[in-house]
Amino acid sequence: MPSKYPVETVLADSERVVRVWTDNPTFTLGEITLQSLQAKVAALRQKRDQLEALRMQVTALTNELNEGTNDLASINTRAKSGVRAVYGPNSTQYEQVGGVRQSERKRPTRKNGKKSS
Repeated sequence: MPSKYPVETVLADSERVVRVWTDNPTFTLGEITLQSLQAKVAALRQKRDQLEALRMQVTALTNELNEGTNDLASINTRAKSGVRAVYGPNSTQYEQVGGVRQSERKRPTRKNGKKSS
């Protein structure tokens, strides 16, 4: 569930609280101590940095995946064209590599449904 508070805003506010608390050591906040607040701020910063590192890895991996996909798609297109050139557009081999046999293609029709004379 996403937080309704932006991480950077919360960190900035927490850092201000820590500065004021440091300047006023008599301030208390129930069971929360200055040290525990500082530890929570440090932990949140670490998680934010870890998340950013993972996002960078995901971006890099996504780009590599897309490049590999494009490369294979190009090879597949070339292979279909090669099979069509060698075995013919109406061959079983062409159909086996994913092509549509010429004899099975639909005939083009006009959009208005009328035949030309």
